[in-house]
Amino acid sequence: MSAEPHESVDLRPALLDLVAEVVDQGGRELPSLRDLSARFGVAPNTVKKALLELEGPFQIEPVHGKGFFVRLPGEAISTTAESPASETAETIPDGSLDDAPESGSDSQVSPDPDLSYSPVPEEGRAMRPEPDERPDTVLVVGQVLSATDPTGAPGARFQLFLQMRHNLQGMGMTLAWAPVGYTESGAINPNDRRSLAMQLAGLGDRLAGVLLIDPGYGKDEPLWSLVAEATEKPVVWFHSVPLPPSLQPVLPPHCHILEPDWEEVGKSMGRWLLENHQPQKILLLPPPGRGDLPAHLVALRETLVDGWGPRWTANLSWFDVFPAGLPKHSTRTLLGKIRRTLHTAGLAEFELDRFFRVAAGLKASLWVCADDLLALAAIDHFEARQLPNEPRPGIVGFGNHPFALARGLCTVDFSWPSFIERGLELFTGYGRRARQPRYSVVPAPSHSVYGGNILGRNEDWW
Repeated sequence: MSAEPHESVDLRPALLDLVAEVVDQGGRELPSLRDLSARFGVAPNTVKKALLELEGPFQIEPVHGKGFFVRLPGEAISTTAESPASETAETIPDGSLDDAPESGSDSQVSPDPDLSYSPVPEEGRAMRPEPDERPDTVLVVGQVLSATDPTGAPGARFQLFLQMRHNLQGMGMTLAWAPVGYTESGAINPNDRRSLAMQLAGLGDRLAGVLLIDPGYGKDEPLWSLVAEATEKPVVWFHSVPLPPSLQPVLPPHCHILEPDWEEVGKSMGRWLLENHQPQKILLLPPPGRGDLPAHLVALRETLVDGWGPRWTANLSWFDVFPAGLPKHSTRTLLGKIRRTLHTAGLAEFELDRFFRVAAGLKASLWVCADDLLALAAIDHFEARQLPNEPRPGIVGFGNHPFALARGLCTVDFSWPSFIERGLELFTGYGRRARQPRYSVVPAPSHSVYGGNILGRNEDWW
């Protein structure tokens, strides 16, 4: 058991005896300060001071990170953390310190020099192999506001962009941004046009491709056309809804549209209804402004007609409700302008309300909407009215919107991860795994009003 430390203790005789004992045994390294402090019952700083002031036929040399070592007369000063005992122990007779031979420079083992090291930063960089030059930047073109939807949540195009960005960054790619937009007259902003040209020129060979948020359909100069003429790299964008045949563009070879097989999407919903529900009156609702049914609703109707017969399906065109056509110009009020900015189809709340009132009068037990946005707007219509004992149809959408499950909406998942991997393959030159899209129905919770209980009746309840 160690005694209490006393700073006035003279450690010189004890340390001399300790050094002699270590050297007699052929060693050079002394015990640590902590061990000596416990051995002599003093503070570590006191032991350190005594070792540095120790005088005798040998000297004590501190080595940073290792401890204290004994240096015999004639030995070179050790500048490394290695103990010199292994270099001189064989030449020192036991019990003799005065006759110890001098260890010259020949006995010192010098490490091999590191030829890759240079104290000059420029030389060091020149010695390192430079990475291979390869395209490592994807330019994102478009504006975020054009990818939002009327519910206030990010639209499908913006969500797909976020997923694509996450995967590209995970593969070591860099993303640049070109917020190209349109003026009030519908032309591309001249400043944005120049900025886009400068960015493409600045990226040069580093450009791996262009990802469009909004291709600009229906404009005098579509954005996809401007980008396709400016670069020969892959130009990629998504279709979250079927495009009308009148807007379907003729694409050059380096432009790619990532979209589901819309006919297979409609057939998957049709097969699910045939397998899980009895025949019931179904109303098909096209997107706002469309007079005809999109491709996936046409395929759904054909599947139901083959399984249930023609009497169970009907569709309501927007031109049946608005014979003169939908208003294309914004209202004079500020609120109307804001609504028409958010609704890409240019519909105000009263126009949606009028359409849904006409649809409710057709007495269908299930509404199949062209997309989740229209389906969510239909749910908002019924919840805003809050009429007691009003029959409410089941509502089905397409697209697996983020709010679909929370709002009790039955929807169809488009298997977007498989198309995102296709986009990654176009940008990077290789795919991480081959994956075929699988379109699946996402049923609503059983307790939901619009997707669970009514569909669970398995009958036409009107």
